Amino acid sequence: MNQMVNHTRDGVDALVASVTVATREPERLAYLGVGELIAWSQVFRWRKVRNVVTPFLHPLLAATILRTNREPVLLAGMGGGLVGNLAKLKHPDTTPVLGMFGIAANHAAYSAALVTHGARPSPVRVGLRAAAWASGIGLAVWKKKQLIAPTIVAGVFVAATSVLADDPALQDGSTPAKGLGHAGNLLFLSEGIALLRETVLTGDSLGHRILDAKMTVAGVIGHMLMVDGLTRR
Repeated sequence: MNQMVNHTRDGVDALVASVTVATREPERLAYLGVGELIAWSQVFRWRKVRNVVTPFLHPLLAATILRTNREPVLLAGMGGGLVGNLAKLKHPDTTPVLGMFGIAANHAAYSAALVTHGARPSPVRVGLRAAAWASGIGLAVWKKKQLIAPTIVAGVFVAATSVLADDPALQDGSTPAKGLGHAGNLLFLSEGIALLRETVLTGDSLGHRILDAKMTVAGVIGHMLMVDGLTRR
């Protein structure tokens, strides 16, 4: 229980540290503002607003990388994330290959950086994510076959990011580093919600829109914590 409480406290500290950066770095303030605007646009279905501002998310995170360690693999990953976001602006089943490679590239970059910093998988962490990944493939097979390949390929890399980021060995350093596990889990959750919305939770009620907003918030916070955990160690 104490370990869980401490882990939660570390996550809160990392989140506060990442948000506080906005008082010093304008690109972080812009990133948070864009993320919030996207979330509200999903609640109220401001599609034009969402389409205009979404492409700015990953470039604004790339600005953080350029300001800190300028790690090439992470910058390449931001390019992949941008492609993935652009694909999601359309129906995922109309651009499955584009979205698949964008998300996969983004998370492959995260995984590579995590391994470079010493992250290693464990059987328990792999087993938990593998079970969720297999469930996602089952949903795609059952409800939307166009998403089978993206779920298999992109899902592997998203799960790998979550597995590696949750390695406790990475979380003994700076406050941002302590948020890596939470970052990986939030990104895994965000992509999981996206799959649910395309398969079984396909309505457009207020509840569904709020779920979309929560998906966005999870992704925005997850990417921010991941980048800070890898670049501000």
